[in-house]
Amino acid sequence: MLRPGLPRLARELVDEVRRCVPAFDEPLRGEPGTAIRRCVERCLGRFVDRIADPSVRNSPDAEILRALGRSEFHEGRSMESLQAAYRIGVGTIRRRFTADGLAAGFSPETMCALAEAMFAHLNELVSYSAQGYSEQAARRNGTSPRPRRRLLELLTAPGRTSEAAVRRLAAETQWRLPSDAACVALDIPATDVRPFSFGVASDVLMDLESPYPFLLVPDADGPGRQRMLDRALGSVTFAVGPTLALPQAALSLRLARQTLGLVQRGIIPRDPPPRGADHLSTLLLFSDEDIMSLMIQRTYARTEELRVHNRGQLPETLLTLLTTGGSAPEISARLNVHPQTVRNRMNKIEELFGDRVRDPRWRFEMQIILRSQALLEREA
Repeated sequence: MLRPGLPRLARELVDEVRRCVPAFDEPLRGEPGTAIRRCVERCLGRFVDRIADPSVRNSPDAEILRALGRSEFHEGRSMESLQAAYRIGVGTIRRRFTADGLAAGFSPETMCALAEAMFAHLNELVSYSAQGYSEQAARRNGTSPRPRRRLLELLTAPGRTSEAAVRRLAAETQWRLPSDAACVALDIPATDVRPFSFGVASDVLMDLESPYPFLLVPDADGPGRQRMLDRALGSVTFAVGPTLALPQAALSLRLARQTLGLVQRGIIPRDPPPRGADHLSTLLLFSDEDIMSLMIQRTYARTEELRVHNRGQLPETLLTLLTTGGSAPEISARLNVHPQTVRNRMNKIEELFGDRVRDPRWRFEMQIILRSQALLEREA
């Protein structure tokens, strides 16, 4: 439904930008305007290709979009003019897609999904132009293209950080020091240089070039922050560390990366994007897996039957018994099995462990072991 109208939409978009942004009236005339219109049409076509087949990962015209940003700098225009042009373009596309979708009888849910996909795709395109502009400005000024990168490294370095140095760099980069922040670990290949700078708020610090890319988000629990991350990062898998006082940013980053590692192993679900603060007990269990493995081996070496009995049903029953201390009817209700089956399993547990079942220290360690074993069984 969308594809046939793309050439017309590209013309409408360019005409609307010329009308609403005077700085672009002359540059979009003649041959340059025709080239931009063709680029717009190709980008729209690739968006529709992704709808038709979500597995398609067509690369946008990254170099053309970066060149557009560089051209803005050389023409002496501010990045705000280009951003205004993009905003007008987004509005034109949204109005056209909405009108065509309603005429085709699409449901409100479908229209919302279309709008979300459109914004995510456009954020990706716009970010390339922003990258071209900022890199060119850095070369002209003879400064590092990533001055905030130094601030981010200082904030997230292990150990105690100089408060004076942080304040000096924050002032130099015009970054307002927040009271708290959270780090966001990203699961993207080191070779993927897709920039996210346009999709996130201007106060977010980013390192997208290291083997383990991440963001630092001030006031990460504030209104709209999670939605901002969802929209900017799109299909990228990510994990959010706990929101902590700014001097503890390194801890937030460590826990964000640990959470992401457990997501990649299938131990923590990846959807919705996990927040480390919701999985602190799991993070604690996996903070030293060598110790955890020794505890499991030590227990199962003496009670191998626990692991193999009833295809894992006995450990489940034991864990429920240890966490609830309930009777056979209560445990059967939790496990959805017959009370007599639970009694048989409890008799087997008594046979295996005897009086240890009533030892508080043994019960505590066994809960750790059984929970850890259950989590490890999720690992992909």
